[in-house]
Amino acid sequence: MNMRENILQFYDDNLNSKRSADFVLEQTLRHLRRYQEIVSVLIRNGFGYILLEHLSQGGKVTLADADLAQLGRRLRQALGELGPTFMKIGQFASTRPDIIPKQVQRELEQLQDRAPLIRFEDVRWTVEHELGAPITRLFREFDPMPLAAASIGQVHYAVLHTGEAVVVKVQRPNISTLIQTDLEIMKDIVNLIEQRLPKTKKYELQGVLREFSGWLEKELDYTAEGKNAERIAEGFASDPLVVIPRIFWEFTTRRVLTMTYIDGVKLNDRPKITALHYDEKMIAARLSKALLQQILRDGFFHGDPHPGNIFVLSGGRIAFVDFGIVGTLTPVMKQRFANLIRAMTCRNTKSMLKAMLQLGVVPQDVDLDCLRQDLDSIRRKHLEVPIAQTSLSELVNDLSNMAFKYQIELPADFILLGKSLLTLQGIVHELDPNISLADLAKSFRFQFFKERFLFLKWVKKFNRVEKKDD
Repeated sequence: MNMRENILQFYDDNLNSKRSADFVLEQTLRHLRRYQEIVSVLIRNGFGYILLEHLSQGGKVTLADADLAQLGRRLRQALGELGPTFMKIGQFASTRPDIIPKQVQRELEQLQDRAPLIRFEDVRWTVEHELGAPITRLFREFDPMPLAAASIGQVHYAVLHTGEAVVVKVQRPNISTLIQTDLEIMKDIVNLIEQRLPKTKKYELQGVLREFSGWLEKELDYTAEGKNAERIAEGFASDPLVVIPRIFWEFTTRRVLTMTYIDGVKLNDRPKITALHYDEKMIAARLSKALLQQILRDGFFHGDPHPGNIFVLSGGRIAFVDFGIVGTLTPVMKQRFANLIRAMTCRNTKSMLKAMLQLGVVPQDVDLDCLRQDLDSIRRKHLEVPIAQTSLSELVNDLSNMAFKYQIELPADFILLGKSLLTLQGIVHELDPNISLADLAKSFRFQFFKERFLFLKWVKKFNRVEKKDD
């Protein structure tokens, strides 16, 4: 290397070092400001004493003596004040009854994904910057007033130049930077908690945080949501009674999502549904079959089917929207879930225990005798009654509480499945108190047998190939 190259290399190294130092300084200042805000909110909501007691005494003071319901209310209030990332953390935690006490979980389920409106100037800038053209060239109409505003994005009504009515979902300015900062801080907080409270390591908080980060990263990518919508739509391509909005990819990026405008009534607008004389029992049956099909047949399902994400259209059709949260069941997971249901319906506690152990990661020191007794109690409570009287929501709750009690780590998608079924149960019970999801699920039994047959056939074929190669 000659003198000139040495000088250039020295300059580049120093420049990179300066850039690195500037980045670290900027990140430190950004974290410091956010740390101050977080601590301020926690103290204002009564968490100062709890944090000091736990950290100063090495975790010897336990939360078992606290009023968990009151703690949950304070936590819900604090997370709401801290903004999008922490609200999403609360919503995510509410889907993990295997690690969150049920009193706290119930409070976190009430976190509402609402936020202040984004200024239209910022909406316009994001749309034009992402799509590369003036908004008037992109859309014939674009309503400045949003249809809805949530923690990550805002939804506007618009009309394409082709005349098609659409909704445009636009991300908040700098939301990715804010969330990245919060996730970095959360990692530091989890490290501190595990250092000072060694007992918390059994909850695998680092793994839960990684799982949450991946979940949130997908929510920040609107192209992923668009692909989710298209995948669910494939399952209903020949069913005119279930509507999934079409994605307009030429008007969609990671930060802008454009899809068909759904002209219907939200399922939570019960007065309007009644006024339009829709058949509520028919709606309950169609909605139930649509979600059960996603779960039991397709293995890819809407993970947040609350009434605000479901519309009723003319002719009693139903439509799903908002596909940021979805669950996936592999053939193996579906088979294990089917084994659990089959063991329950056969009233076989031994088989239930085996299926439960297959589903989750069980601690080595688990008391299998006590676990078997609890499963037997659940079986007697729920399955020694007519199937139409079986409460799916209570059954899922009891299984989740048992997982929490024995520290059984269930797959995230299985937990999401339970939450989706719980939400569905609540919706359809309002529409038709006599409907039985257990009865409706019977129609999908053939699917399980078919998939099991194909799976076994594939295993046999694979084994033959292996032997042939040997």
